[in-house]
Formats: sequence, structure tokens, C-alpha cells
Amino acid sequence: MDMQTTISRVTVFRDGARVVRTGKATLDKGPQKVVISDITEFAQEDSFRVKGSGPGALASIDVSYKERIFKPKKEIEKLKKELEALQKEYEAVSDELEIHTARLTNVDQMVKEFSDHFGMVYAADEGDITQLTEIDEASSKLNKETTKKIRDLREKLKEIQEQITVIRGNIGDIESDRRIENYFEVEVSLEMKEKGEIVLETTYQCNGAGWTPNYDVDLVPKKANLRRIAMVKNQTREDWDKVNLVVSTATAKPVEAIEASPYIISVYHPPKPKPAPASGGKRMRKAAKRMDRVAAIASEPARPPAPEPEPMIEEFADASEGASGITYYELPKPVSIPSDDERHPVTLTEETLDSRSIHYWYADGMAEVVAQDEVTNGDNVILPGKVKVYADGDYIGETSIDLISPREEFKIGTRTAYDVKATKKLVDKQMEKAGITRGKLKRGYKYRLEIENFSKQEITIEIRDRVPHSLNPAIEVKVDWEQLELESKDLGVMKWEEMIESGEKHQIEYQYEVEWEKDVTISPPLP
Repeated sequence: MDMQTTISRVTVFRDGARVVRTGKATLDKGPQKVVISDITEFAQEDSFRVKGSGPGALASIDVSYKERIFKPKKEIEKLKKELEALQKEYEAVSDELEIHTARLTNVDQMVKEFSDHFGMVYAADEGDITQLTEIDEASSKLNKETTKKIRDLREKLKEIQEQITVIRGNIGDIESDRRIENYFEVEVSLEMKEKGEIVLETTYQCNGAGWTPNYDVDLVPKKANLRRIAMVKNQTREDWDKVNLVVSTATAKPVEAIEASPYIISVYHPPKPKPAPASGGKRMRKAAKRMDRVAAIASEPARPPAPEPEPMIEEFADASEGASGITYYELPKPVSIPSDDERHPVTLTEETLDSRSIHYWYADGMAEVVAQDEVTNGDNVILPGKVKVYADGDYIGETSIDLISPREEFKIGTRTAYDVKATKKLVDKQMEKAGITRGKLKRGYKYRLEIENFSKQEITIEIRDRVPHSLNPAIEVKVDWEQLELESKDLGVMKWEEMIESGEKHQIEYQYEVEWEKDVTISPPLP
């Protein structure tokens, strides 16, 4: 017997889905067979599983790939009969037209022959001139009537041909609705102990479905509210109507461990250089135009989203962690996702993560201080995806994020810190000869870095600046490193990390000297 089933549960993977169909039937005692049909052709044939409940035992299942032809719903026999009648009428009219055309030809020929012989008859005084007049009038009348009949028949043929064309077009449109549809069918063999109702669950995996992660991150003091959103795609040709939905971070694709292979290197022989083109001006102008377009797009300010209405109470998915860090999000209520070409947003969870704001300023390359948050992830993996970032509810912009493991730290939300002001000032600059006998030149610099905290809370700021660094013994750079109390000073790049209270100004002063041989030219030049 055929069992009617509905999709009751779907687990969406990142590149596939596992579907559960549920159906009920009442069977008699003894061996029985149940057929479950109309399963999408995107199902994987070797993934079908069946389980059930009731007074019976499952014996076997048989999965087969079926094909059926959908015939047009419209009746085309009437149109075909109309077409056949019109074609017969067309042939009859064509025959009649041919007869009248021949008649017209015969009349013209008869008149011509009569005219040719009448002259000789009239000359022999064997004919009356009235005969010529009568034959002329009779032929003219017959010619006129036949010509009109031919014209009417041609108009009728044209009308019939137009009707035939329309009917043929309608028949073609209807027959184009004929299509072949493929589907899977599962035949379940059971042994019923007694007559009763059974419930069967058919599970299979299918292609044409998946999801991509999106995130909303709202940065607040010492916290980051992370909302996970799944953009679900259903192209399985099966609508998911009020199903229990589970979103999984697993992938349906097989994973393999790749064996190591030798890394063999050899001598590189460069190819012969190709001759340069005669002129690269046109190509350079095109590249310049592309750069201008990119710069114009980059300079456009990000548009903040429209203000949201009064917030409503939301229910989120229950998250659980499986093997190898795979996370499952089970939605609290049934969800409907049609089979179409759209991606449907499904909110998964919202969680509060530990975060701390960090400010950063590179004095020699940045006019403004930037801020970003260092966030510690919770127990669930964060997959790569797009992120909309907010700070205290204010939209900052959109970025992307890489894979973040559970409990891993990551930085996000880089933005200009308008409530922190930083300036670099040249306090003193000296240039003198190091000594006439030594034949050297010396230049000295003194700088002051000023950072003012106008925000309402204490900030941590990482400050970087640089002094010249030379690997040439002809150039010597002198700095009192111990006085600067640096975090690091790699190749002359200095790093400080300072805590600045709200409303306070912090200053850092440093100086250095550069001494070089007088016949040496420094590149790049000193400030």
C-alpha cells in the first residue's frame, strides 16, 4: 500500500541536509509492503534509513529511482479535431479556387478565339455584329463574377491559414507542459504480528541545501553580544513546511587525511624575457581609471541601518557541542522554508562574550587613534562569515571573520576613537658637526607624544613610534633606551602600553641623535 508522509524534521549541514519523513498506516496481520514515494531526486540513494513503531517488525527496504511523465492537464483532442476540420476545409477551398482560376483562363481563351474568327465570318457576311457585342458582354460579366469569386476564396484561405496557425500554436504550448520528473521510491517490507497502526520514519540525506553563517556583534564595555544567524538555502524541490529544524556546523563532504610527500627542489632556470610592448600608456590609463573607481567606492561612507522598532521577546536555539567541536542548533519552534532560490535567515543564538577594548596609535603613520575589541569566544565554534559590527547599538560597519575555535581570542570592531586625541610634536631639532678632526656630522631630535582621554572610562592604549635604525657602521643612532621604559624596541620600532584615566592627558618624551661620516648620504633623508 502507498503511505502518505510529511517532512517532520530537517538537519541542515553547511553543504547538505538530512531529512526525516513521517507517516502512519493501519496494516493487517502478516507480511505487508508499504511504498513511500515522491522523494526528491536530490536524495542520496545509499543514505536511506527506515525505523518505526507499532505491532510489526521491519524486514527490508528497497530504494528505487523512478521516472514519470506529467501529461498536460488541458484537453488537446478538441483542438486537434478543429485543426483536422480546418485542414480539410482548406483543401476544399483550394480545389474550388483552382477550378475558378481555370474557368477564368478558359473564358479568356474562348473570347480570344471568337474574336480571331469573327472577323472572317463577318467579312463573308455570315455573321451579325450584334453577336460580337453579346459575346463581349457575356464574357465580361463571367470574368467579373469569376474574379470576385477567386478573390473571396483567397481571403477565405488566408483566414483558414491564420486559424490553423493559432491552433497549432495552442497545441504546441499545451504539449510543452509535458515534462519528465524523477523521484525516489522506498518499498518497506514488514511482518505484522497483529492488525494495528504503525508509524514509519524515513531518513535520507540530500544535496541542494546548506547554510552560511552571518553575525551581528554589539560591542559594549567589557562585553560583546554575538548573534548567530544562519542563511539557510533549500533547493531540494521539497518544501519544508513547519518542520523541526536543526542547524549543524558539520559538513556532508568527506574529509581525508593527506599523506605527506617529499618536497623536492631544484635549480630554477628563468624563461627568456619577452619583448616589452611598444606602448603601455593605454593599459596604464585603464589601470588608473580602475584605481579611481576603487578609491571612489572606498571613500563612500557606510550607511547606518534604519532604526529598528521596539524590541520583542525572542526565542533562540538550544546549542549543543558534539564530537570534534561540531555544534548543533535546535530551533525552539517549527520553521517553514520553501524550496526556492533565496537564502532564508534563521536566528540561532545570542550570547554574551567577555571582551576588552584596546586603543592603538602609531604616531609616525596615523593621525587618529583607533579602537578595537579583543573578544574571547565561548564554547561554540565561530565559522567564517560576514559580520555586522555595532558599538553600543551604533552601526560601525561590515567586515568578515575567519574560523574562531571555542574559547579562542580574536579582535574585531576596528573604528576611529573620536574620544581619544593623540598628537606628535617635534620639540627640538639640532644639527652640528661632531668634530672637525673626526669629520662627522650629527643631528639631534626631541619629540613629545601627547594622548588625551576624553572618554568616560579608563582606556588601555598601545602606542608605537619609531626612530632611525642603521645597519651601516658609517651611520650611528644613539638612544637612551633605559629611560623610555618600552615594552619592545625591535629595529627602532618602539612600543608602549599605557593606562590612561578618564579626562587625563599622558605624555611621552624621547630623543635620539644620528651621527654619520660627512661624505655619506643618508637615504631616505632624515626629517
